[in-house]
Amino acid sequence: MRFAIGGYLVAANSFATQRLGLERFQRAIQRDDAVLRMARGGALGGFARNVPKGSEIVPLPFVFPGLLGKITDEAHEWMKEELLKSIRAAGKLGGIFLQMHGTAASDRLEDCEGDLLKAVRAQVGPDTPVMVSLDGHANVTPLMVEQATMLIGVKTNPHYDFAETGALAARVVTGMLDRSITLTSAWAQPAMAPALQKLYIAPGWPMEHLMRIARNYQLSESRVIDVSLLSGFFVSERRETGISVTVTTNGEPNLARDIAEQIKEACWARRQAFHTDMVSVEQAVREAIATGEGPVVLGDLADSGGAGTPGDGTAILAELLRQNARGAVVGNIADPAAVREAIAAGVGQNVTLTVGGKVDKFHGEPVQISGRVRAIHDGVFTASTRFNAGTVHRGPTAVVDCGGVEVILTSRPVLVFEANHFRSLGIEPTSRKILVCKAEMQHRAGFEGLAHSFIDVDAPGLATQVLSRLPFSKIRRPVFPLDDI
Repeated sequence: MRFAIGGYLVAANSFATQRLGLERFQRAIQRDDAVLRMARGGALGGFARNVPKGSEIVPLPFVFPGLLGKITDEAHEWMKEELLKSIRAAGKLGGIFLQMHGTAASDRLEDCEGDLLKAVRAQVGPDTPVMVSLDGHANVTPLMVEQATMLIGVKTNPHYDFAETGALAARVVTGMLDRSITLTSAWAQPAMAPALQKLYIAPGWPMEHLMRIARNYQLSESRVIDVSLLSGFFVSERRETGISVTVTTNGEPNLARDIAEQIKEACWARRQAFHTDMVSVEQAVREAIATGEGPVVLGDLADSGGAGTPGDGTAILAELLRQNARGAVVGNIADPAAVREAIAAGVGQNVTLTVGGKVDKFHGEPVQISGRVRAIHDGVFTASTRFNAGTVHRGPTAVVDCGGVEVILTSRPVLVFEANHFRSLGIEPTSRKILVCKAEMQHRAGFEGLAHSFIDVDAPGLATQVLSRLPFSKIRRPVFPLDDI
């Protein structure tokens, strides 16, 4: 038996000014042996290791071009044709497994994944299983549900169970082929599109409670194959943006519908727990300075870079300087021009640089800093967390010590979520009072046991947790928390 694997791992912030274009896609695409190497781990690996013994794995293209704004139509159409060409060349297949994010949008299309799956389905016909792994923040649409044989979402946040989604897909395909499984599914969605802050999955957080309910439905009923509760990605705007649930059963469509509706109602009943509780920039810095122990981790969720923002927001840096903070590290300000200036000056030299706030008008004004170039680095380091292990590429990186505030300048936006971000640059985080992390809540897991406390900061940015600040135009209405329902 032959199975094809590939991926369209593309996310889009509908409000960001930067675009993901054709050149970026062409640089990022992986083919042939590179895809087979990827199949040693992650979602592709989970699938490849669990198909019937002796099966052949056929590589399809895989693209992960990064996180910015919408995709150009040209880039999406190019990638779609590359995938279809490979499927045509592959010949007869027992099934296809695709890893997707579930939030891609182009200038013309709100739902790029649905469009791509429709094209794949037209190519392979109605009988070939097309299994899809989705990120936990996917915005699931009816078109995705209709065109995929099965949608399987990760169930952790931060995400670390991608391999499990692939393994489940392989087991289901195997069961479909030997006729022990007759797939039936249902999809439901409450009128909820919460911000990222309350989508963290850990004891005491609302999403953890709902995930436990979903997991218990799956564990208590043998006919239930999978329950995927997807939290949504509020800055990738489409009608269906927000929380959704897909339930897959073995020949039990009514059971799938009943469970999906019950989980939908459980989400709605707890909607008030998803109101965010952010702290103003001024107050957050004041509290961090006043805290006796450190490190205090200030989360800049509005400019994480992982939500398609430029990663060059300056509001917290400006406030740290204004309040004369000591023992603070800002990770990171993405500013390749400033990095080049620091590198040109050299380690140990004093510099005056204008940093950040250069990509758009939403993430603060450029800030002038003066200090000594403490370190220059190639920007490559190894992350070691369960949810993100492997090599991270920040591009050329410099650290400027401005007295009480050290500023990490990178060439590209990178999530800051664990100690190695700092240690790779010779900065021991436990010896600092304040750590600024541009992240999407991953920093809470990455610094658990190391940080004294966490403060989520209401900084400006196109991933703001105050949804009323974003210019929504396509999302269904009314929807919580944009509407008082």
